[in-house]
Amino acid sequence: MSVKFEIDYEEVEKLEQKFKRIPDNIENIINSYLHKDAPKLAKSRIVSLMPLSQKKEGIHAKQSNPLRVKKINLGFEILPKRKFNYLVFPDQALGTSVGNNPDEFMQRGLNQSINDIMEGLNEHIDHYLEEEF
Repeated sequence: MSVKFEIDYEEVEKLEQKFKRIPDNIENIINSYLHKDAPKLAKSRIVSLMPLSQKKEGIHAKQSNPLRVKKINLGFEILPKRKFNYLVFPDQALGTSVGNNPDEFMQRGLNQSINDIMEGLNEHIDHYLEEEF
């Protein structure tokens, strides 16, 4: 279970003109934002949608830091940390959650953060352009 954010060229038409103004290091500029700031936005949204089990005692995933980020070129992937792999059950309605509707909090959380991520990326590139030019 994971969710992946990757920049789709069709979604970044707004950025196209900015890309033309930046030399060869546009990939590094985008990756610097997508690997540092963007995952924080997505993780925060995902955790806010994560269900809180009433059955389990102790610390719940929602109250911990349950997610990790895998960096990929022009994107990132969010996965549960090993000890929180059980989150797949409520997310996909598997195991003890069979019969329930899949919650899909991972995908819904990522989807809800996409506008904020793209806005942040635009601001990140604007800041770079202001400094360089």
